[in-house]
This record gives sequence, structure tokens and C-alpha cells, in this order.
Amino acid sequence: MNLNQIDFALVTSDSLPKRIKSWDSYEHLSQDQFIDLIDYSKELVESSPEHEILFLVVAKGEDKVEVAQEQEIEKLKKDVQIAELEKQEDIEKQNELRENSKKILNSIYGI
Repeated sequence: MNLNQIDFALVTSDSLPKRIKSWDSYEHLSQDQFIDLIDYSKELVESSPEHEILFLVVAKGEDKVEVAQEQEIEKLKKDVQIAELEKQEDIEKQNELRENSKKILNSIYGI
């Protein structure tokens, strides 16, 4: 984004609209107010180079990156669950081996 100009952008996302509406800085605007805000912003950036204004339009839709990230998160969750199950199985097997070792030594030496 360059100083002394207004930038416009469009983002497509399935979950972003819900998240943005939960922000404290979210402000619902009527169409007339939105258009006037753009006009007023143009005046501001022309009068002062410090102003940086970006109008972001968020359209609900499927964001391929977001979908890929969600799929990767689900895969990682499943991998963690599998690893936890395998770890638990290893612990149970080790405990079973130890109990058998105790029984063997107890039967031989009376420990």
C-alpha cells in the first residue's frame, strides 16, 4: 500500500466474514455511508500524505489456501491421535512385558 492513495482489495473467504464481524473495530455501514466514506477518504489522502486507507471487500466463498490449511490441520490432528494411540499401546505393551518379567523372576527366585 502506498502513502497518499486509497487502495481497494477483494478477499474471498468462507470464515473471514464471521471473524471480522466479531472484531471491536468492525463497523456496519449503509451503502450511502460507504460511498461517502470513500469520497471523504480521497479528500484525506490528498490533504495529508500520512494517511493510509485500504477498503477491503470480503466476499463469502471458498478460499483455496484456507481450505488447504484446514485440510492440513485435520490431517495433523489425525496424525497426533494416531501417535497418541501408538504411544499408549507401547506403554501398555511395556507394562505387560514388565509384569511378565516380574512373574518369571518371582517364579524362579521367589522375589
